[in-house]
Amino acid sequence: MPDPRTNDFLSRFSVVPEGDQHFSGRCYPGWPGRAFGGQLAAQSLHAAALTAPDGMDPWSISIYFHAPVTSNEPIDYEVIDIKDGKTPAARMVRVNQDGRHRDTAMVLFGRPGEGPEHHFSRPAATSPEELPPVDRIIDPSVVPANADFDALGYPAEALVEMRIVEPDPELGSEAAKFRPAWMRVVPPIPPDALTSAMTLCYLCDITLGTTALEPHGGRSGTTDLQLGAIELALWFTGPASLNRWSLFSQETSFAGGGHGLSHGIFYDADGRVVAVAGQNALMRRAQ
Repeated sequence: MPDPRTNDFLSRFSVVPEGDQHFSGRCYPGWPGRAFGGQLAAQSLHAAALTAPDGMDPWSISIYFHAPVTSNEPIDYEVIDIKDGKTPAARMVRVNQDGRHRDTAMVLFGRPGEGPEHHFSRPAATSPEELPPVDRIIDPSVVPANADFDALGYPAEALVEMRIVEPDPELGSEAAKFRPAWMRVVPPIPPDALTSAMTLCYLCDITLGTTALEPHGGRSGTTDLQLGAIELALWFTGPASLNRWSLFSQETSFAGGGHGLSHGIFYDADGRVVAVAGQNALMRRAQ
């Protein structure tokens, strides 16, 4: 018997065709009242994929967050054909709400081919079985742990498990610039390329944006900052079995001028690179 939680999880990426390459969807909050950027990226990718040529897999997505999107309210995804080649095909997605253009995504699709191969090796990290579970993915500095999450429109976090690898004390202050995290999806999900890519969009934005805050005390230590994603990019290297533990090896290379840069590589349970991600986050003193 299928696990009913599978549909609950996959519905987070679903969009409904509305004609003329428009698709509708809704997103849960990542911040009270504001749609979660990883879900916006996943739904933009889904909308673009529904118009892509047959036989092409997602290669990359770059999404630019121009203005906040209200959570749990209708969103219009307008897909614009940029190019249809043998390889690649490109789509632009305009994310609209209440008649206003809020975000823009560029999505690239391609067909597998033969060529040189190489990849980073998965770094050594404490196994997830040896690490304590993260009780609540949403930081209590954003929403208090005793809040009514259902009333606020947040999804069931129990569908995703996460373990954070503690910094290596031998690295001293440099340790805070690195943030490995193990993640897995609890209910069974298909391992096809599109489902994998949408899931990776969702998972990466849980921790990547705040990685740039870690050298400064983390989110709880920087409550005086105005925070928000400016842009998020992912490059997909193939389907993955995300029901098994995947290591998201993250680091931050720069913070200054009111923004911070974070980068990450997703390794599947077999140590293969399945995605590379980057995010630019707003991190400026509140006026």
